[in-house]
Formats: sequence, C-alpha cells, structure tokens
Amino acid sequence: MNPTTQSFHRAIALCRGDRRLLADWIETAQTGSTRLCIAIVALGCGAYGFTVGLRNGWEMGAYVAVKLPLIIFISLLFNGLLNGLLGLVLGSGIGIRKSIRFLLIGFAIMAVILGALSPVSFFLTLNMPSSGGDSGNVAWHGASLLIHTCLIAFAGITAHSKLLHYVREFADSSRAGTHVFFAWLTGNLFVGAQVSWNLRPFFVSPGLKVEFLRDDPFNGNFYEAVVVALRNVSQF
Repeated sequence: MNPTTQSFHRAIALCRGDRRLLADWIETAQTGSTRLCIAIVALGCGAYGFTVGLRNGWEMGAYVAVKLPLIIFISLLFNGLLNGLLGLVLGSGIGIRKSIRFLLIGFAIMAVILGALSPVSFFLTLNMPSSGGDSGNVAWHGASLLIHTCLIAFAGITAHSKLLHYVREFADSSRAGTHVFFAWLTGNLFVGAQVSWNLRPFFVSPGLKVEFLRDDPFNGNFYEAVVVALRNVSQF
C-alpha cells in the first residue's frame, strides 16, 4: 500500500474514531501520523473558518481559513507544555511528549467535527443579513459569535471526550487520568478562547473594516466579548 493510500485509510479510520488507530498513534510517535493530524487540522478547521468569515466577503473568509488552524497550532504549543506539567503534577505519569500527542490527536478529531459542521455554518452564513451599522446587525453579530463559540466548544469537548479512555489507560491510575483529563480540557478551552480573541477578527463588527488582525490585539478579552454579545442579542 503506497503512503498516499495508507494516509487516506488512516484519515477514514480517524473519522470513525477507530480505537486501535488512536491507541497506536498515542503509543508511538510516528512521523506519518503527525503529518496526517496536522493536515486534517489545516483542512477541517480551514474549511470551517472560511464559512465563518464568508459573511464579510471572500477576503475575510480566506483570512479566517488561515487563522482558525493557526489558533489550534498556537494552542498546541502552549497547552502541550502546560498539559505535560499538569500531567506530572497530578500524578498521571504522562509527560510533555505524550501530552502533545494526545492534544494533537484531539485537535485532529475536533477538526473532523468542524469540517463536518462546515455546511451547517455555510448555510447559516448565507441566511444572515450582511454586516452593517444598525442595531439589528449588531444583534446578528452577537448571535454569530455565540453560535460559533458553541459549535467550536461542542467540537472541542466531543473530541476530548474520545480521549478520556486513553488518558485513563496510559496514566499511572484511572483516578489520576481522570483528574488530568479535566485539567487539560479546562486549560485547552481557556487558552484557545483567549488566543482566538488575540487573533480577531473572525467576523467583522458592524462599522469596522476587514483586516487580518486588529491594531489592539491584547485590548480586552474573550469573556467580555461574550457578555457584550449576549447583551446585543437581547436587542432582537
């Protein structure tokens, strides 16, 4: 079997959540599996990101198609180190290298879910009014933020839940594995949310221009944006 065909079959197995494949990837750091996971993250998250930014035109769609996978890879860098330290502190025996493999595989599963949700996001975007400055569009902007936050959080939590069994299996004890899993999940959600805020915009706020990054990326935080979005949605 040539490498391309083998990668295709592995990608299909990952979509099925094949337990043997996941266990093999976690146990052995294979170059081919790492590359495949990176490619799946780029394709799945890129496709979903394009549908998110499309509301503000093709240019914004292309920007978000690049930025959403970028968020994943930045989170992988920071959380891979953090998760490894948490794994050792909480007594799981899972170090930095294995925690990075867990995280990369989890992000690949998340990308598969987001790729599957891309058509939903696409038709959702098509049925939203174009961005503008009136109060109705401000409310729609808030709704977009909340909807995509929920969809991405759903994909992330679902993907992580697929790994709980393996974390318990590879940890020194099932109890330590459970503790470290929920510590990882909390850290990944927190870091991912804040990195997404720093790399905004993903859909342009009414009255602002399309651009790759804001001039003030560290001004405010993601959680303030969610509160403002909830307030804007109440204007419907």
